[in-house]
Amino acid sequence: MALSPTDALRRVLWGRERDRLRATWRILLGFVVVLGVLLGGGRLLGRVDVPSVLVNGPVALLVAAAVGAYALVTSLVPGERPVGGYGLALDRRWARDFLAAVVVGCVAQGVFTALLLATGTGRVVETLSAGVASGGGAPAVAVAVAATAVAFAAVGLWEELLFRGVFVLNASEGLAARGLSPGRAVWAAGAASVLAFGPAHAVVAAQGATPLFAAGQAIAAVVYFAVAYVLTGSLAFPVGIHFATNFWVASVAGQAGSGFPALVRLERDLGAGAVELLLVVLPTAVLLGLILAWVRVTRGAVSPDESLSASVRRRYGSAAGE
Repeated sequence: MALSPTDALRRVLWGRERDRLRATWRILLGFVVVLGVLLGGGRLLGRVDVPSVLVNGPVALLVAAAVGAYALVTSLVPGERPVGGYGLALDRRWARDFLAAVVVGCVAQGVFTALLLATGTGRVVETLSAGVASGGGAPAVAVAVAATAVAFAAVGLWEELLFRGVFVLNASEGLAARGLSPGRAVWAAGAASVLAFGPAHAVVAAQGATPLFAAGQAIAAVVYFAVAYVLTGSLAFPVGIHFATNFWVASVAGQAGSGFPALVRLERDLGAGAVELLLVVLPTAVLLGLILAWVRVTRGAVSPDESLSASVRRRYGSAAGE
């Protein structure tokens, strides 16, 4: 018996069970809502004369609006999990994981910066740079640094919510529904996030870095962000590492000519040789080792988070609904 157009559309969107959107559409829903608000809000914000001392601080307002809009949409879509279900349950453990991740991220970036200087691929060209706060004294510098920190925390939040939370969890459920074992589905979805996150960052190479080096760094970042999310089931650790990485590169060992206030500014000359490979591999290995150690100490075992695994197990073999 042929399906009516309405039934066919429902089958495509919800599957036979009709209790929730299929995994593909759940992922796209998150990306469309969050990116739509960010891009649309960004165009509006571009028309506002924001004081330069706030640097990229207003981005935090856009992120708050985007995440709020997504939370509203998920509350209206039948069967969709709330935003907190993606690892944003803000409690004491979340805060502890976030702070630990900031420390871990700073350690890894410290190793990277030390290697830059030791290998001659990075050179200090300026110290104690006020950037856009130049001439405003200590209060202006404090405002600029605070605005920078808030903005990068917000950037880490929305990127990790989409690329780790929404993408990895829903993709895991979709893969498990089609017969892949829950454990393999989780790791496969984490690996697939390379395709979603890596290329977008590889094309935006940092100052002094070739596209190939940027691609290597982006892929390495996907690996440790995904590992942190899968092992903790929380966005706290990925967001903390993401924040620490961005803030370090902007305001601790900043780029030459940047407007962000920075302790030092470096000129970088990064190609695609053995030295550059070391610059990617060693800090990544340090970071992964610290993530595993933290999970072992706080969770008791290094394995995919039980709450995340349980969500995936519930969808195992239910391809008709995913």
